[in-house]
Order: sequence, then structure tokens, then C-alpha cells
Amino acid sequence: MRVCLLCCRNFRPELEAAVAAEGWRDVSVAAYEARCGHPPVSWDELSPLLSERTAQVVILGRTCLQGLGDPPKGWPPVRKQILEECFHLVAGKTLVAECMDRGAYLLTPPWLAHWRDHLRKLGFEEANASGFFHDFARELVLLDTGVVPDVAERLAELSNTLALPATRIPVGLDYTRLLLARLRAELRDSEHARERADRVAAMDFLGRLALLTDEQQAITAIEELFRMLFAPHQLHYVRFDDGVPQQMEALPPEASRQIAALSGDWAWTESTEGFLLRIANTEETLGILLADQLAFPAFRERYLNLALAVAHVCALAIHNARTYRRMKEAEEALRKSERSLMLAQAIAHLGHWEWDVDTDDIRWSPEMYRILGYEPQAARPSRDAFFQVIDTEDRERVAAHINQAREGKRFDIEYRIVLPGGSTRVVRGVGEVIHLGADRHPNIIGTIREVNPCEPAEVLGVVQDITDRKELEWRLEQEAHTDALTGCANRRYFLQLATREVARVRRYGGECSVLMLDLDHFKSVNDQHGHQVGDLTLKKLVEVCRATLRDQDVVGRLGGEEFAVLMPQTGAENAFEAAERLRQAVTMTEVPLERKPPLRFTASIGTATLNPADADIDTLLGRADQALYEAKYSGRNRVVAAKPVGAGH
Repeated sequence: MRVCLLCCRNFRPELEAAVAAEGWRDVSVAAYEARCGHPPVSWDELSPLLSERTAQVVILGRTCLQGLGDPPKGWPPVRKQILEECFHLVAGKTLVAECMDRGAYLLTPPWLAHWRDHLRKLGFEEANASGFFHDFARELVLLDTGVVPDVAERLAELSNTLALPATRIPVGLDYTRLLLARLRAELRDSEHARERADRVAAMDFLGRLALLTDEQQAITAIEELFRMLFAPHQLHYVRFDDGVPQQMEALPPEASRQIAALSGDWAWTESTEGFLLRIANTEETLGILLADQLAFPAFRERYLNLALAVAHVCALAIHNARTYRRMKEAEEALRKSERSLMLAQAIAHLGHWEWDVDTDDIRWSPEMYRILGYEPQAARPSRDAFFQVIDTEDRERVAAHINQAREGKRFDIEYRIVLPGGSTRVVRGVGEVIHLGADRHPNIIGTIREVNPCEPAEVLGVVQDITDRKELEWRLEQEAHTDALTGCANRRYFLQLATREVARVRRYGGECSVLMLDLDHFKSVNDQHGHQVGDLTLKKLVEVCRATLRDQDVVGRLGGEEFAVLMPQTGAENAFEAAERLRQAVTMTEVPLERKPPLRFTASIGTATLNPADADIDTLLGRADQALYEAKYSGRNRVVAAKPVGAGH
């Protein structure tokens, strides 16, 4: 684990000293320029601070990180450690709060070492700085970590310049070392958490993969899945038919050679920075996938385990796609056979009939009408119409054979029919039962033809029950759309529905709003009561949302304790009122605990309503997220509406 800690330069000496004291050789410290959030730090500014060996990044701070979004593509995993106060890097919350409550302006040794430069950056010279500081500070307090020498003299100089009393509190590095030790332990745990998250993402993706019915689409989806999970620089898939690789000539020579040489289920690539994986159904090889030059080769063993875990489902998707193709080919062959059968029936004067015992519905083929002497437009198929043309002496015998067919007995008899003109013909009737499911009575099918005793006739029927497959498709689709813990929409499905709603409003008019929710102090719930209680709290929040909001409002979990609500046909005022009702309902909610008083919790909510300046759903959610940020940092447990685009701040 090679970790880079990025922090404001005013705290870099403390972090470097703490890392050195712990003897962590796999942790480095880099500093960005402090600016108190104006403008916020940018990814372009942070990128040069990383080395090629960096496997994980932790950015520590508070104000400087406001407005810093997701990292650009190609960055290693990033963790933003946003503190309540920057000074919590060197001192505990209680000490910092006490100092700030008594009107102290807090200092660190690195800041104090260059205090004149800092005053100039704030727009003050020594001569005019005193009035500004007297407006909000009663004293200067130095949290002395002992990493910078001569701080006492500099503190005295600043105290005289600003005409403020000064206090030096020797805090040492114990708090910083403890903070970093806990963070490093969490990072090690997060590696396993990320692996679990990758597995969850893979299962979510595989739910959609299993529904694909075209093999090429399934192969494309598998390649997309492996790119998403492992970010390889080289990815090749070779399709196998009857054990023979297809289109190997289209691959680079080294890839073809490695794929041809694979003898087991997997192997490391020649570069040792990737793997080859066999996609197989039982003993049949369906394809071989080569993923090489992984973005993080240090994790190749974990990546391989994950790839082996999803390989079976990938094979099942390919197998299902091939089965579906064969089934469609069989259906097309069956349709051709049915057309040929109808033509053959006309040539052979063979009529076909089918009786649905449940509905008493009877169907006749065109040739059946001709044999019985009826015009298709003038007669409706029925038992009465059928038995009416049978010779009276044969009716009872024919009826007995048809009734026996309901018990599963095939019949083959000859009987006479009397045509409307009075002529008598001898026909041969063959029939049998077909079963359509346990909850339905059987259908009976049969044929009749004018007979020559030397010419036999035979009918073959095929029925397929696809109930189980349809239920599986429905279940997989639900799992692909639902957050596994809370049962609400997952992030991808929520964004899909929200994008559709924005497009609908753009085209047809109307209004729509979104809410962004975040549980207050949720980390403390997990820390004090455990993750099981934390999970129950998230479930309770979704229950309250569903009970408080309308049926047409969509609740989605975007990640962790962050949720969003899509409110179709809802303007700004109604959205704010709904959010306030929801906030009040949350405050009244309790999570029962064993042998303890029930847990109460609150939520902060930001609202935003779609307006013409919103480019897409991401813009709308971004405004709601900014309003949520204002709600949290103005006291929490409150609702804040996003300002209209273009409004003053």
C-alpha cells in the first residue's frame, strides 16, 4: 500500500513528523497551497504532487476542499478526509472548540513561521492588520506541535503587531499520530471494502448481463465489465465455436500466442501484470479473455479472484445468448415447417383441428373447412358443427374416443361424414392431448383426412413452458434496479429515471424538483452502535421517505448515507414544503436498540427545481447538493432551497 497524504502546507511539517515517528515507509506527504477556499483547490493543482508509485491518495482539509468533485480518469483511488475544522489535524475537537468559543484566532507553527506573508495574502500590511483581527478575535492561540523552532519569538512579534494577547498551548504530535494511525488502519480496511464494492458493482452489472439475448452484445458487455473493474490497457476476447477459436488473426501476435497456450482455467500474462481467463460452460470453452497491464497490478491476485467469481455468470450469459439464438432459429424453422405443413395439408387434403378444453374454443385449419363442407366465412368452429356432419351411427364412437383423449389416450379411428349435398365420405381421424401447464386443462389436437387404408397419417406437436425463465428475467431486472440494503432505487436506476423526467419536462413542459438528503453525524452512529444499527437507520430513513412522500416520488440511494428524491410535477414551493415535512418526520423516527433507549437521528436536505439554465440532471442534482452543503454547514437538521441560477450569493 503506497499512500500519499495531501494537505494544506500549514500542516505539512506536523504530518511529515508524525509519519516519520511511526516509521511508515509506504506513506508520503505532499502539500498544496493554502487559500481558505478562495478559489478551492483543483485536481490540476494536485496532480503534480503524486508519484508513479502512488496507489492510494488521501486529501485532508476542510475549506480548501469545498467544491472539489470526483477525481479525473486515471487517478488512483482517492479518499477525501473533510474535517470539521482544519485544526483537528493537530488537536482534539474539545480543545479547538473551547479556544474558538472564547474568541481565539488559532495558529499553527508553520503558519506562524511565515506570518507576514500570510497577512499580505489576506490583503493586510502590518500597520493596518490590527483593526481587522480585533473585529472577530480576542486573543491569539498557538497550538504548538514542536515541529518548528523559535515559535515563541514569532508569536510575541505577531502579538505586538496585532495588539492581541497570545497564548501558547504545547499539544505535541500525539493527537496527529493517533489520527494518522486510525486513518491508516481504515485505509487497509478500505482495500477489502473496495473489493467488496467491486463485487457488488459486478453483481449489479451481471444482473443486466444475464438478460442479453445476443451473443455479440453479451461479449461487449463482458468486455465493458472487465474494463470497469480492472482498467486494463489491453483487453482481448476470443470467441470459441465447438472448441475452435475464431478470428485469432485479428489479435496482436503475442496475445494470440498466449491465448493458444492457455491450458487451464486461468494463467498470468507474460508481463505478469494481467491474466488470461477461460469462459466455459461445463466442459465447453465459449471464449478466452486476456486482460493485461492492469491499472493497479499490485492487486492482481484480488482482481483474479473477482474475475474467477464472475466468470461463471459470464459463461452463463454467453450460453444463454447461444441458446436463445438456437431457439430463434428453431422457431423460424418451425414457422417454415408450419407453412410447409399448411401447404402439405392442402395438397394431401389433410385437415387439422385443436380444442382448448379450458375455454371450449375450437380452431380449424382451412383444409378442415373444405373436408367438412363448410365455407370458412359462414361457419364458426364448434363441437356441434363438427358432430353435425358425422354420420349418426358413428357419432357416439367418435365422441368416446375424443373423451378418452382428455385422459391422455391417443386415438386413431375411421368414421363417416355426410356433406351438406348428401354425399357420404369416409375420413380418418387422429388425435392426442397436449399439456400447457399444471394449472390448465389439456388441449386436444387432431387431424382428419379422406382415407385410403394404405396411407397412414401422423401429427407431431411441440409446446415450451417459459414461465421460469420469465420469472428469472423479472427478478434479475428488479435486482439490477434496487439498492440491496434499503430496497429503494440504486444510483444508476435513479439517474436513469431522473434523466427521463428531465427530458419529459423539456419536451412537454411542466415542473420537476429533486431533494438531496444526508443523515447528520451518521459516522458517529456507526462508531457508537455498530454498522448493523447504521444499516437499520438507513432502512428507517427510506421507510419514512415512502410514508411521507407521494407514490410517484422516486427515492434513490446515491451512496453511503446520501439519498436523493425525484419529485415529478413539483415546483419549488411544494418541493420545499415536502422536504420540511420529511425532515420533521425523520426527527420523530426511532431506531430500537437492545437494552438501550431508542436511537433518534436527523437529516439535512437540499432542494432544487429544474430551470432552463440546468444543462442536465447532473446540473440539477449539483445545485441540490450545494443546498444540502449549506444546510449541513449552517447547523444541520434543516432544509435549504438552491438559489435560482444567476442569483446573488
